[in-house]
Amino acid sequence: MAMDDLSDDGVSPPEWQSGSEREQWLQCIGKSVEKLPSYDGFLETQLSGMRVPFHVIRSDSTPWDAKQAYSLALLGARMSCDAIDIFRGRQKPAHVERILTEDCMRRLKIAASIIGHYMKEDANLYAKIGLLPINVSAINGWLTSTTKFECAALLNIGETRLRCNTAFRLKGSTWKCVLADFG
Repeated sequence: MAMDDLSDDGVSPPEWQSGSEREQWLQCIGKSVEKLPSYDGFLETQLSGMRVPFHVIRSDSTPWDAKQAYSLALLGARMSCDAIDIFRGRQKPAHVERILTEDCMRRLKIAASIIGHYMKEDANLYAKIGLLPINVSAINGWLTSTTKFECAALLNIGETRLRCNTAFRLKGSTWKCVLADFG
């Protein structure tokens, strides 16, 4: 059936019960979307001296400020680098133990043991992801509630581009990483 045939299928379009209902519908679909509060800024990197752009959005109406947005973007960037360093066997897990949940640390250690085996056997793989420093290119974060922050970081290890997604929960006064995923 061709697309033109659909208008001649013998089925009439739905009837509006009243003109008022049609007007309400048009108002609903024509509403402008309210913009969520967000902060944009830059993180300064220690290794390359580059400025890394960040964009953090808050999805609720709780008041917040640029300092909190900067701190969350920095947390996401550091955790992304630390997770990849643990994965490639370069970082001691004790460095981030206070931030990672036990389950997240366990999963990273399992992945590290698997990739470590392959890096010992493949010098090209080791040279590609095991030796070079991590450079952060951009950070996007979402504060989805007063106790949950999610972050996506765009990273490079040499010519290899990675995206690392992290999720944090506020436990007491500390943000704990409950998820670290990359590829």
